[in-house]
Amino acid sequence: MAEKQSASSPTPSSPQQQPQQATPQYLLNSKKNFKVKVLNGREVERHPLNSITKTEDTGKPKQSALSANASSLQSSTITPTADNDPLNNNNNNNNNTLGGVIDPLNNSLERKHDPLSETIATMGGLKLIKENHLTTYVDENFMPWDTLKPSILQQYTSDDSTPIQVSFMSTGTSGKFKIPINRLNKILEELEQDKEDSKTTQLSQPEIIMDLETLHSELLKAWAAEERVRSLKIAIQTAKLLSDTSLIKFYPSKFVIATEILDTFGNLVYDRIKKRLQSSKESKNHEILLKEQAKETCRNWFYKIASIRELLPRLFVEISILKCYEFIQGDVNTEPKQVINRISEMIRGIGNPLVANYIRAYLTRRSFDLCPEYKKFIIQLLKDFVFTQKSYEKSKYLENTLAMYRITLTDYMGLYSPSLEWLLQCLAHKATPETLEEVLELFRESKNSLLLNHIISSFPPEYICSNSTMFSNFIKDADTLSYPKYQLYSTFGVNLVLGQPPKNQILSILNDVWKVVTNFENIKDYISVAEVFIEYVLTHCSEKETDVFLKDILRHIIPDKGYETIQSHLQSIVLKIFTHISDFGKLVSLTNFLPLLDLFNGESQKQISRSTLEALSTSKVMTSDPILINTFLTYGKALHDSLNSLSFQDEVRQVTQLVVNCINKIDFGRDVEKQLNFYVECRQTFINFDGVKNRLVYGVCEICEKTLALVKGKHTPKTISFIRACVAYCFITIPSIDDIFLKMNLYLVSSSVALQNQALSQADALLKAAITFVQEIPPILEFKQVKSTEDWTISYLSDFISLLVVTPGHPESGPFYLVKALYKVVKEYQWEPSSTAKSKIFIQLLLLCSSWAQTSLPYHIEKVESNDQLFTEDPEFNTELTEFYNSLIKEILYDLNLLKDEPDSLTQKKVGFICIDLINALLNVGELNSKTASLIFNLYNMAKKIVPSSCFNEITYLKNTLVFIGSLDSKMAQDIFNKLSQQQ
Repeated sequence: MAEKQSASSPTPSSPQQQPQQATPQYLLNSKKNFKVKVLNGREVERHPLNSITKTEDTGKPKQSALSANASSLQSSTITPTADNDPLNNNNNNNNNTLGGVIDPLNNSLERKHDPLSETIATMGGLKLIKENHLTTYVDENFMPWDTLKPSILQQYTSDDSTPIQVSFMSTGTSGKFKIPINRLNKILEELEQDKEDSKTTQLSQPEIIMDLETLHSELLKAWAAEERVRSLKIAIQTAKLLSDTSLIKFYPSKFVIATEILDTFGNLVYDRIKKRLQSSKESKNHEILLKEQAKETCRNWFYKIASIRELLPRLFVEISILKCYEFIQGDVNTEPKQVINRISEMIRGIGNPLVANYIRAYLTRRSFDLCPEYKKFIIQLLKDFVFTQKSYEKSKYLENTLAMYRITLTDYMGLYSPSLEWLLQCLAHKATPETLEEVLELFRESKNSLLLNHIISSFPPEYICSNSTMFSNFIKDADTLSYPKYQLYSTFGVNLVLGQPPKNQILSILNDVWKVVTNFENIKDYISVAEVFIEYVLTHCSEKETDVFLKDILRHIIPDKGYETIQSHLQSIVLKIFTHISDFGKLVSLTNFLPLLDLFNGESQKQISRSTLEALSTSKVMTSDPILINTFLTYGKALHDSLNSLSFQDEVRQVTQLVVNCINKIDFGRDVEKQLNFYVECRQTFINFDGVKNRLVYGVCEICEKTLALVKGKHTPKTISFIRACVAYCFITIPSIDDIFLKMNLYLVSSSVALQNQALSQADALLKAAITFVQEIPPILEFKQVKSTEDWTISYLSDFISLLVVTPGHPESGPFYLVKALYKVVKEYQWEPSSTAKSKIFIQLLLLCSSWAQTSLPYHIEKVESNDQLFTEDPEFNTELTEFYNSLIKEILYDLNLLKDEPDSLTQKKVGFICIDLINALLNVGELNSKTASLIFNLYNMAKKIVPSSCFNEITYLKNTLVFIGSLDSKMAQDIFNKLSQQQ
């Protein structure tokens, strides 16, 4: 009854219900001849994939396509991907060429005209320069005002806890403000009053910012409504706010915000007049008329501004529309230089020296719009500044000011810094050495340290370096009250780094500076200068001077644990050292470098540890230096211990890759025992990093391969013991990895390496462990999106079965214990519903049975006796093999019987594919008897019935299978072909 059912249907009810038969239903073909089909290759001029690029003749002999493919296949063993393969020593090759062919993607980046870069340059750049002649005047060395604004707003505030935010400024500190209605009404009432001398009460910083927000908003509204007088009143009101210095620490920021509003007013006036001129192109007479009207409009603006009674708002508002003078050139006293000189002289009437200096800076900035090349007036402005400072120093004004605002002289002079910086930058841009000498005369007259600082920072480094001794003496004798000496030295050091001091003065400059700096009592002052001059030493001096310099730093910061308060400065010093000395071997040879690294703690230690590993990982040479290795393990452990379960996965991944890169740099060459000991130490240090343990196992596998190559395939008792130790390392390490996919791959690689090195018992243990862990492979992964692991599992187990083909059986447990264990695990695995993965794997096991049935396996591992040499002649082996073969077929048929009635079309499609796969497997590995023929006939009909006609690939596969049946030289195959053909 069972035979009748199996003949008519391909799927018995259950493999467990089948009665035992004396004769197996399905037999293996044991007469397969595995002949290697060799393809005849031919030499080619170029690779077909390189046809779109130009190649250069390197003089090397050409390689045939076949030999190239053969070499690539020969090197393709069970190894990780190229990106993660630790056994590949060529992973660090960063060449931009592929096989001597220029990479077209990389080559495209070297185009001379990059439209994207050009667009960005035109969009970013110098925003205050709007005309072509201005753009050609300034260059990248000129720092635009827009770049300075954010730092001023951040530094100068009366409330350090609240950052300054202004909605109409694109400075990175912008934000939206909600202005209280009572404040808004009050400001609008003040604008309606005609009294220019109305006094305002003292306001807080937030109230001033709100007022300025309102003024800017009302200015835009008034202008849009063509209320020009009201717009002018708003500009005057804005300028008036700059006369108030009650919140003196906030004044530089208030100047930035208020002048932004004045700039808006000036640009609106200028653009309106310019627009009227651009529309005057209808007729010549009409054009002349419109030009005269535009000029008259321009004059009216200046007349209105000239009628402002108070000097300060009159100057600010006139400066804001200074560029409009270009429309009335030719009138009396409208020549740009005359106008600028007149206003610069009128500024002398401003009584408050702080306010006066900022209006000088505003004049300098806006004069760039009118006459960028004119700088003579800036010298006069600086002279006025020096004269004012000297005058107030002799009077009690300065003393009273400091007492009134309760600030020190250093803090008060610091308020002048942004205005002086802008004045000197405009003067120093494209300046001559004569201009520098002229400014230095002003310094010699004033002895103002703040002025000296901005002279050094503004003029080109080449000018400073050529006069380095003179500037060093200036700083040595400078007044420490108006500006800190350590900041002067820091500014001086930056210029020395950027420039090139005379070679015969390099050490003398350093000695002159350090004679003063080394006596600084405040450790923060000392380290601030050292942070700058370490780069001077690294750039211009030798490693010996660098080591001496580090020794002096340690001498200052170690007493009383002073280094704990300056961690950020020390971190900057170390990073600069890493930047300039890329050879990590040279770094550790510096006597005082490693002691410096030991001074870090907390978050700084984490950052420095990471920087240390980055420096080691980017080294271009392999190393086995014990000092370097100890440094790597020390700081690698510190970085490892700084991470925990709460750390971001991306950070863990980055640190893991960094450690792996460092491990790749450690190579002991032929001394494989030291290499293994190093890996043991790494495993102990980086116990929580799966990626590192993955690399270590691959590294140990590489050691095994290297040892095999050293002994030329013939292990000695000593080397075989070493190989067993290596495999034991893998066996112990792999279970500690949490990632099941890494773990399974490592078991497969390690067992194959163990077999290759004749460590059979260790290979057997690894394979057994891998089979055990198959149950832990999750059917689906839920990370960002649900993804099935079925394809990966099928691919992995296919590779695993390929290795089992040559794995010898156990002397006690027999040849089938691993295969049957895998069979049981696959059968019990919780596959997804409607999955055909189990059947696919069982078909792979059918192919394994076919290989074992042969007198000689299709492939072997050298010096390893496989089952064809151990069991082929054993009748019990052949009987058990046939039984296992039949049980696999029955299990596949049982699964097909369960899935064939599924309504899902995708499942039907997969079942049809399995049917066709099984037909081809039976035709290739089975003996074509009546039972097999009946099964093939029924499977074909089932596939034909199940597979939808719209599935082109499956239908084609089915037709080709029928053609293959017809091509077989067998009477039974021809009968099957004829019967199936008649049904078409």
